[in-house]
Formats: sequence, C-alpha cells, structure tokens
Amino acid sequence: MREIASDAYVAPGARLIGDVRMASESSVYHGSVLSGEAAPVEVGPQANIQDNCVVEARPGHPVRIGARVSLGHNARVLGATIDERSLIAISATVLPGAHVGTQSIVAARATVPEGMHVPPRTLVIGHGRILRAVTEAEIERIEHGATDYVRLGREYREETPSPSGRGQG
Repeated sequence: MREIASDAYVAPGARLIGDVRMASESSVYHGSVLSGEAAPVEVGPQANIQDNCVVEARPGHPVRIGARVSLGHNARVLGATIDERSLIAISATVLPGAHVGTQSIVAARATVPEGMHVPPRTLVIGHGRILRAVTEAEIERIEHGATDYVRLGREYREETPSPSGRGQG
C-alpha cells in the first residue's frame, strides 16, 4: 500500500515502488528509489531523501526513517531503522538490521554493518567505527539542513506541474 501525505514532495524522476509511506512535509528528490516490495518503507515527517538515494526494505527488514532525518546524496539505507533528527551523509550506507540512534551522524562514505546498533548522538566513520559523540554544533547543522529541505520541498511542490504535485511513481 502506498500512502503519500498531501504535503509531501516526490520529485519527477524519483521512484516509489511497493509499500512506501511518506509522512507530512517529507521529500524525496531526483533519481532516488524507494522500494517497499519486500517490506514497508516508512519516511517520517519532514525527513528528506536527497538525489540518487536507494532506500530498500529487505525480507524481514522494513525501513523506518524518522522525523527530520536527512539522507545525503547517493546514500543507501537497506532494511534499517534511522531514528529522528539523524544524518546519513553523502554516499553512506546503512545495511540490513542496523539501527541508527537519534541525532546521530553516519559520515560521508561510511558503512553501518548489518545488525549494528548506533547509540543516540554518535558519529560513525569508516566501516562501523564509532568515533565520538555528536557535538551541539553538528546537531544544529542537522536541524538547519532538515529545515532547508522542508522549505525546498514546499517550493518545489508549489511549482510542480503534476496534477498531484507529487512527482512520479
């Protein structure tokens, strides 16, 4: 079942396949694919999935992306849970069964291995290496990024010529 909030934004060229649910003011951008064929994909309020991301549920492993989460360009989330206000940076990968805690950052090109639990407010680098706690300045940047993408989604939704205002699927 597909459920897209009326104020969510799906860019032309983004693909939603199968059981995908997008909450209020969430957004998915150009070239991204969200696949809920094996299990549900849930995108929380004001979460953003930037260009060319792959978000794919796996058998027995749904995807849950919390409120105000940002998935940077080319990020991959495969059968994992990302708690609210976290950042999965550019080209980072989160593998099946992993759980990224609230206000955490998975650094650019880092990988969270299968089944790993990342505690809240943690910075992960490399192959699942916990580097340190996330700073207040980093949390503020996550918040600013999420706010910017909510604004951008609103602007694009208003400009989209699609009758639904929600792109293609």
